[in-house]
Amino acid sequence: MSDNKFEVEQLKKAFGSFATGVCVATSHTSGFTVNSFASLSLNPPLMIFNIYKTETDYVEFLKKDKFAINFLSSDQKDISKLFASKETNKAEKVAHQISKNGNIILDKALGHIELKVFQKIDIADHVLVIGEVEYLSIDENKKPLIYYRSEYRDLK
Repeated sequence: MSDNKFEVEQLKKAFGSFATGVCVATSHTSGFTVNSFASLSLNPPLMIFNIYKTETDYVEFLKKDKFAINFLSSDQKDISKLFASKETNKAEKVAHQISKNGNIILDKALGHIELKVFQKIDIADHVLVIGEVEYLSIDENKKPLIYYRSEYRDLK
């Protein structure tokens, strides 16, 4: 145990006070909702996100060392909730395409990037994944889905 001077609920509230975009990480199998996405480097083009080990079959997800990050648009709250759930065969329940790399790409998203695994780091109950961008597509006419203080928000 650490000697932290705060409660877990306080920590959750503090972390939740940072507004994030919402995306769904997908691979050849399925996917899950992510709000831990961040850019890491432009040269080489790297990004990071983490996978909660006990809720996701992360070994199968990363088996081919290729994956995609789908940036959800403001009208895709239901997709975010679906991919955050424990339902099976999530990708079969939404419109999608399969890319040349074999990744699931969600229809009507704000955009997506396809990546190869650059590095995986096992940290506590998560795996931190660093991905190198190989392809991207962005629709500049769509608005992002935002998550802030445990609620979906819209840009005004």
